[in-house]
Amino acid sequence: MPRISPSITDAEWRVMHEIWASEPVTSGEIAGRIQENTNWTSGTIKTLLHRLVQKGVLEFQRKGNRYLYRSQYSEAECVDHASGQMLHTVFKGRPVPMLEYLVKSARLSGVEVERLKDLLANLQKELPLADSTQSRT
Repeated sequence: MPRISPSITDAEWRVMHEIWASEPVTSGEIAGRIQENTNWTSGTIKTLLHRLVQKGVLEFQRKGNRYLYRSQYSEAECVDHASGQMLHTVFKGRPVPMLEYLVKSARLSGVEVERLKDLLANLQKELPLADSTQSRT
């Protein structure tokens, strides 16, 4: 049975990205990286770490006077869970409107558009349209 990752907030995502980038990592290292781009205090970051531990997203190990944090879920597992939630909650389980929204609202480069075209072309080759596989009688 697959594990279901808990929902995490926007602020918790920011912390998790730092952890995935170089785990195991100390709270001090995480705080140092996040504080480069935010006005968050060390206390705020430690609160977020504590919440993530309570949710079962992180585990920690005490090494002397420091805590080393590791994720319990891969980034891919969390992205899969969050995107699935968005698909079912916001788009009522309909992937095409979700994809249309994401593509239209993103500022894609020409290279990214070509990557999407290639992805869709490969999918179309693998999954023929229902109309073309059924004969009409």
